Amino acid sequence: MAGTKITILYGSETGTAHDIAEQIWKRSKRTGLKSSVDAMDEYNIRNLINEQMMIFVVSTAGQGDTPLNMKQFWKCLLRKSLPVDFLSNLKFSVLGLGDSSFEKFNFAAKKLNKRLIQLGATELVPIGLADDQHDLGIDAVFSPWLEDVFNNVCHEFNVPKGSILSEHEIIERFRVDIIRDQKPDNSITDIYLYEAEKNKTLITSTIIENIRTTASDHFQDVRLIKFKVPEVDYSPGDIVYIKAKNSDEQVDKFFDVLNKNGVDVHPDMLIQVSEKEIKLPTVLEPKLTLKQIVQQYWDLNNKPKRSTLHTLSLISENELEKEKLIEFITAAGQEDLFNYINRPRRNIIEVLNDFPHTTNKLNVKLLFEIMTPVKPRAFSIASSSKQTKNEVHLLVAVVRYKTKLVDTRYGLCSNWLATLKSNEKAVFWIQKGTFKFDYEKPMILVGPGTGIAPFRSLLLDKAAKDGDLSSCLVFFGCRNEKKDYHCEDDFRLLTAKYGLKLFCAFSRDQPDKIYVQHLIRQQKELCWSFLQNSGNIYLAGNCKNMPSAVREEFVEVAKVCGKMNHEQAENYIRTLEKSGRYQSETW
Repeated sequence: MAGTKITILYGSETGTAHDIAEQIWKRSKRTGLKSSVDAMDEYNIRNLINEQMMIFVVSTAGQGDTPLNMKQFWKCLLRKSLPVDFLSNLKFSVLGLGDSSFEKFNFAAKKLNKRLIQLGATELVPIGLADDQHDLGIDAVFSPWLEDVFNNVCHEFNVPKGSILSEHEIIERFRVDIIRDQKPDNSITDIYLYEAEKNKTLITSTIIENIRTTASDHFQDVRLIKFKVPEVDYSPGDIVYIKAKNSDEQVDKFFDVLNKNGVDVHPDMLIQVSEKEIKLPTVLEPKLTLKQIVQQYWDLNNKPKRSTLHTLSLISENELEKEKLIEFITAAGQEDLFNYINRPRRNIIEVLNDFPHTTNKLNVKLLFEIMTPVKPRAFSIASSSKQTKNEVHLLVAVVRYKTKLVDTRYGLCSNWLATLKSNEKAVFWIQKGTFKFDYEKPMILVGPGTGIAPFRSLLLDKAAKDGDLSSCLVFFGCRNEKKDYHCEDDFRLLTAKYGLKLFCAFSRDQPDKIYVQHLIRQQKELCWSFLQNSGNIYLAGNCKNMPSAVREEFVEVAKVCGKMNHEQAENYIRTLEKSGRYQSETW
């Protein structure tokens, strides 16, 4: 086993791939193998030709794009000068993290897998295509894929299968020390502001306004939030990534559950986290109180994954609790796991409360192994820097819903954003979105609900640039004209002053529900004339039913107005999609 090493690389917009890569690292560590974890663009690609064993974890961004921290690595792999046997010594496996509701499901992972084979590399096991839409999420594919990978790894390296570490030994990523003789640095109140000072790509903003765009008696709370950002540079279609903080109520619940079950922790404990075997996140560099870490770094709304339950099973000494935790992580226990965690969306606080004897065995170090960092949440920018200089606007639907559990479920980021008040600060970063708008061609824009956000940005920008929106056709949908017509004043102005063609589907304002696809049917001749004049279709909104219903309607438009049969019309729309004339951004 001397010299045996696995290189684990990840590419992700949100950090999920990084979490999975760390789980793979722990598995290799438990197996007795050396391994390293890096983002693809932080890896020294000159070492690639000497690698013998690599594992890749890749998310897909947008419409089949590679994630931001994979782009340079991917560009290097695509060099035409590379010989077909460039990676002939490499054995590899790829895990894709995707969502099957998107047309280009796991496209980035599939492209990487194909390119590695083209360069002479050999697959250890077939590519794993994890699907966030599965009842068990990505674990449904990840867990069996990981077993297959390490069965083959052990065979390749002639390593006995199974764990060489003690069953109860926890593999720690960081060194965690409690500082007892110092006071916290009161200058660090927001750990993401600290991170922003260290990272030039992060933007510190100040809240200007936080306006509710829905009626006070409407079931859904939607906010138009305006941020002041000096010298900000962005284009229509760009996306903001932002990390939220847990509510004071959730933080109090977390400490209450730990304390009542005998865990010796308190909010004012001063913690120093340092690098042990995994690269330390910038936000954890300073000495922080445990409350700062709990409130700003760990996601208290997170649904625990199998890896968390596995760690809890390792420390549990209560026979009944240990037996149940082990059952949850077995193949036979997956239906019970789904019914316990996923269906009611039970969070980590509630799980710890349900296993009091196991929770009693926790300490600060172990909390770092079972807690999940807050993931950034993406929002389309809803403003134009030409219209509102030095500002970024977001249109945010506040997520609240009920399950069989007593407490209402809350979306972490949207609820935090809804609480922000004027002059409060928030840290985010901006990335290019998936839309590639062509201002020179007619545009058909379909954006029900908060899907209108990127099109508000586009239309305000184009109005400022061209002074004419007559080549833009918008289909907007909501429930009621008087309840949830987001940014109504903006769209009435754009229609009256700049010639925007706007059609609104207020689905509940009449006995029969009317959706955006019904308005497309009504305006089929107008839509067809736009398409015949080289127009492009852009669609944004919820991925559930709307995108497929709208697509079917455009197929009907081609059939009726273009006098095509179904196959011809389907091929016509498919050609628009492949050529970038029909673009979608859904969530």
